[in-house]
Amino acid sequence: MKKTFKIILWIIIIAGIIVVGGFINIEKKKTICKKFEVNINYDNSYPLITVDDIKDKVYKLYDSVVGKRLVDIDIEKIESIVNQVKYVAKGDVYTTLRGNLEINIIQRKPIVRIINRKNQSFYIDQTGVLFPLGKEYSARVIIANGNIKESLNDTTKLYCFEEFSEHNIINPSTLQKIYLLATYIARDDFLKAQIEQIYVNKNSEFELIPKVGRHVIIFGDIDNMEKKFNKLFVFYKEGLNKTGWDKYKVINLKYDNQVVCSK
Repeated sequence: MKKTFKIILWIIIIAGIIVVGGFINIEKKKTICKKFEVNINYDNSYPLITVDDIKDKVYKLYDSVVGKRLVDIDIEKIESIVNQVKYVAKGDVYTTLRGNLEINIIQRKPIVRIINRKNQSFYIDQTGVLFPLGKEYSARVIIANGNIKESLNDTTKLYCFEEFSEHNIINPSTLQKIYLLATYIARDDFLKAQIEQIYVNKNSEFELIPKVGRHVIIFGDIDNMEKKFNKLFVFYKEGLNKTGWDKYKVINLKYDNQVVCSK
């Protein structure tokens, strides 16, 4: 008896869901778009796109979405177009029962701006994606320049692991090394505030240009990044804080267990 009752109860529940779902679909077909909203999450980064930029993309498909029936608006097509925008990391498009068309966007978060040997500029975001500079907006991020031959057209995304490490990639390219170095700097509040430029010299080794002090930091290759930066922390704290930040012109971190300075 109990088993029969449970079966009947489940049949009623399923039938109810079908009826409600059918009612919702009928109402949705009648619903007119009353409001069009675009929300952009900049993730504490500098805005590279605006709400109007995204709305302009939609208006190229439809003169106006407000006043149209929701069923006549191609949500999948709009979402595809939104996600093709170079500055968009993720875009979701959906409608509500109240008649709203909403687009939620997460903007790409650049961590470094590349200026290559041909003076071409582009960004690398925190996931290793390469994308162009904005026409009207720019992000205040660390700059990498010098002996960089790669361009924006060479690749769309760097092959990098989530847990970044110089040991994870065999024979990394210059851009991959810059990405790893810039990621390390971006994750440390002190380094992020202190280092403003990564310079690639003729030997394809790295020199760091700080915001405070008149010195250049000779970093070498990206091997032993953590050890090198730890040496720099100690030297800043126990050395330059006592002698003054303008005493040395060169701080060399390439050698094991020591910091070599020259005036």
